[in-house]
Amino acid sequence: MPGEILLTSPQREFTVLLDKVKKEFDLNIIVRETTFEDAVHVARNMISQNPDRLALIASGGATLKLLRQDFGSLPWVNIYPTEYDLALALEQAKKLRCKIGVFFAEQEKIWIINTIASVLGFPVNVYVYRDWLELLTQIEKARHDRIELVIGAGEKIAAVVEQNGMQYISVMGGENTIRAALGRAKAILEAKRREKTVFEYMKEVTNSSNQGIIAINEKRVFTVFNTVAARFFGLKEKEVMGHSLADISHCRDLIKLFESPYKKLGYVMQTSKGAITVNRTPHYDNQNLMDVFITFKEIKNTREDGKFNREVLEKGFAAKYCFEDIIHDSPKMDRVIAKAKKYANTDSVVLIRGESGTGKELLAQSLHNGHQLRSKKPFVAVNCASLEDSLLRSELFGYTEGSFTGALKGGKPGLFELAQGGTLFLDEIGKMKIELQGSLLRVLQEKEVLRIGSDRVIPIDVRIIAASNEDLESLVRKGAFREDLYFRLNVLQLNLPPLRERKEDIPALVHFLLQKLNQKYARPSYTLPQPILDKISALEWQGNVRQLENFLERCTILSENERDWLDLVSELLEEELHINVLDKDDHKQAEDRIYVSMSTLEEMNAEIIQRIREKTRISNTELALKLGISRPTLLKVLNRMQ
Repeated sequence: MPGEILLTSPQREFTVLLDKVKKEFDLNIIVRETTFEDAVHVARNMISQNPDRLALIASGGATLKLLRQDFGSLPWVNIYPTEYDLALALEQAKKLRCKIGVFFAEQEKIWIINTIASVLGFPVNVYVYRDWLELLTQIEKARHDRIELVIGAGEKIAAVVEQNGMQYISVMGGENTIRAALGRAKAILEAKRREKTVFEYMKEVTNSSNQGIIAINEKRVFTVFNTVAARFFGLKEKEVMGHSLADISHCRDLIKLFESPYKKLGYVMQTSKGAITVNRTPHYDNQNLMDVFITFKEIKNTREDGKFNREVLEKGFAAKYCFEDIIHDSPKMDRVIAKAKKYANTDSVVLIRGESGTGKELLAQSLHNGHQLRSKKPFVAVNCASLEDSLLRSELFGYTEGSFTGALKGGKPGLFELAQGGTLFLDEIGKMKIELQGSLLRVLQEKEVLRIGSDRVIPIDVRIIAASNEDLESLVRKGAFREDLYFRLNVLQLNLPPLRERKEDIPALVHFLLQKLNQKYARPSYTLPQPILDKISALEWQGNVRQLENFLERCTILSENERDWLDLVSELLEEELHINVLDKDDHKQAEDRIYVSMSTLEEMNAEIIQRIREKTRISNTELALKLGISRPTLLKVLNRMQ
């Protein structure tokens, strides 16, 4: 009969109590008077007859541990003697005035036994065991310890104890202990029933969707894999559900979905079966990745109306990040994000200023996704410094067939057209040539674009977000940037502070980036000790978050385990400092230099002395002379370092 509870008893007296109390519960309870490995055989026989027969195991002590080892997927409850039951047995033993040994299967309960014995005013020896063989060894040890009386649970133990010439007191749970355990069992089974109902309902919902739906938990094990996903990836549900990503590593397209821990919405991914649009949403608990939920849809037909056309989809012109993806703890970034959220749902031009690597595009994408209407339309980004003038012009405005040598047949829409209804992000706007700036200004003023080689004006509805790591006002004064374009762009302004001005963000960034890198390189997750975080936070990070991520990637690749990190960070930070402070015009040999970690003056002085000592290997007298200090002073420093 499915849904039965196997309840094991160590002795006849306890079996009688179980048979009495179980009648109070509307549960299918099977009581078996069995212990240790015999109980495991009983459970195996029951399951061999019907794999779904057992719903829960109720047992105690070493027997429960053995059952859990064999049937780990089954829920269980501990029906072992309580502290009150132990106290009654110990009080009974005290009256016999002999040397007492307590046999227990739960290591964590030793302190409770000793505490009760101490309160009652006599010492006891505690013997812990995990199985029958270890129990026999402990009984032999108790005999050598001249134990006269044993407190334990079960008739099987009693027989061996008495054979070895010792008295025996059995400790067992009373009726209330049994009621409490069966009450917990009933609650667990009810929760499992509700969980199964919800699971079946969710399975029906996901399988009725026309989208692929996939989810993995914190152990990277699949918890959702609907029929659309199974059909698209050519896998059966049973081949995936309950298995880890590593188990299906042969399906590269499926693995690719989970390569990044970032939230990404509406992006396009090319697979061996064709292009799909993907929404990936990770869930975190206290910065620890708990699960990743993915929906995807095949790209079959697209129209060139207000929606993505095929070219937009294939290029993946969609914003992946939101304000929630900006990792920070500093008040400065709080203020920037608060201002950006107010700007997000407007159509005004936004100018983002910030050094390279501060996350300007991340902020631009967040602005796009923060717009109620434009977030559903394309987000198109172009780096104005990466293309020469003629190519950037054709990319921005598009061209007609035959407009120049090499023009595609049928022409090509420009980025303004591809961004129709959405956002165009112009990165490194300060690098745009002055001649092209005039054409851009005209598009911004007239809100229409003219393809190269065409005489047909195309109206556009595009929000502009521009970004620069240069001083645009200085470029205007030098005549390298049009003043009228500058004022057209500088409507809403956001200034991203460099990482060195918001060092409070570094620990959170390190934690997040390490999770991403550990996932990328299949390394175990761990939290860096505070001394290492302090070392990392001490650098100026001129390259900002990009430099920090590159540094952590080197550490992740080179580290074999958590212990490697302290030495690696120290070594690689020296490389970072070396790169930052090395003067290109300074021809002094690098081996004549000493680099130290930023710290207190006293600690840096001590580190300098230690480095010179290691490098030169000269005597303390010579070292003191070289440093210009007395030998006693040097010895004091060396002693403090030890």
